[in-house]
Amino acid sequence: MKKIAKLFILLTLLIVSACGSSSSNGNPGMAIADGVEYSKHDYEKISGPINRLGFRLMDDLSQTEDGNKFISPLSLYMALSMVYNGAAGPTKDELANVLGAEGISPEEMNRANASLSMQFADRPEGIELNIANSIWAKEEYRFLDSFSKSSRDYYNAQIEEIDISDPASADRINEWVSDATNGKIKKMAAKPLSPNLAAMLLNAIYFKGDWQYPFPEGETTEQPFTRIDGSTTDVPLMNLQSRLPYLKTDDFQAVSLPYGDGEMSMNIFLPAPGTELDELASGLTEEKWNQWMKGFEPKDGTLMIPKFKMEYEVILNEALSRLGMETAFRSADLSNMFETSSGLYISEVKQKTFIDVNEKGTEAAAATSVSIAESESADSFRMIANRPFIFTITDSETGVILFMGRVENPAS
Repeated sequence: MKKIAKLFILLTLLIVSACGSSSSNGNPGMAIADGVEYSKHDYEKISGPINRLGFRLMDDLSQTEDGNKFISPLSLYMALSMVYNGAAGPTKDELANVLGAEGISPEEMNRANASLSMQFADRPEGIELNIANSIWAKEEYRFLDSFSKSSRDYYNAQIEEIDISDPASADRINEWVSDATNGKIKKMAAKPLSPNLAAMLLNAIYFKGDWQYPFPEGETTEQPFTRIDGSTTDVPLMNLQSRLPYLKTDDFQAVSLPYGDGEMSMNIFLPAPGTELDELASGLTEEKWNQWMKGFEPKDGTLMIPKFKMEYEVILNEALSRLGMETAFRSADLSNMFETSSGLYISEVKQKTFIDVNEKGTEAAAATSVSIAESESADSFRMIANRPFIFTITDSETGVILFMGRVENPAS
């Protein structure tokens, strides 16, 4: 199934136009506080940067790891935006670089995210979309009133105090994630929580859309699918004959599959014979993307795509470091977030995603966590043997090694 997800790396980021009120129109997860000031079009400041972050991140991950990938640029962007709201100094500058927010103040970023949430708040029949945010802090850490207020007002963030030493705290975080993603992502926080965890900022997105033109279930058949290495495997290919937005260039064929009444869609790009998938993806820019989006024209045709379900998990520390967050993973200035913030760093940025594509439509979910930790003191350490290691059994008096081993997979 290696190539299936890569055919969907350009899954549309759900940038649409809608209203700009402070009501959630029945979607409490996306509510914005009454009286919060933002413009209907403030989201335009970040719609391009969200897409660019997705292109850059997917290109980086494709160059550094093999296999299927499925990310949510929107979820990552919102989670990092909350951190940006509380950052200062070099940390703020690095986040601005990654977010494409140079020249955008935290206040403007907050208004843009509020505007975007309200764009998504009123969904037509056939589409379900929910975006939720939460912040969990160790009892000893107090958020600045200004940070708490903006997080609640603009991100509708649930702010909770937790006992790090209590195993139930991880359960509370994971229950929140599960509820926010309709049970599709059940575990984001490891149990027990790390003893040096200071706070965790979370974003969760749940999407369910019915195809405007469903695939007839009786016409799904097992067909060979050619992997990148040239080998084949049989997969269920769905078959649809319909009039759909279509684009063909020398490098690829593309089709747009609308959900509901057409406000949202999945865009599928199939490289032309002789064009490598990595070549097509790595050359993608915002300018080229916008050009492609304008090139689709309705055309009658036959479409066959795989029916598949996938889960994906990735730690983004190294990728984000390469994209510009060079020091935040060692030392972070979060003086606009906490009353006392010395000795903190971003210990982990993790994203989990889920997607199910079938004859009826698509169900997808994403959760992004940003963990903030305390620097370890000189008289303590933390070691987790969750990767390959070498071990010995040694006689202490003679220094002789009796046994020596190398563990690459403890389960085998």
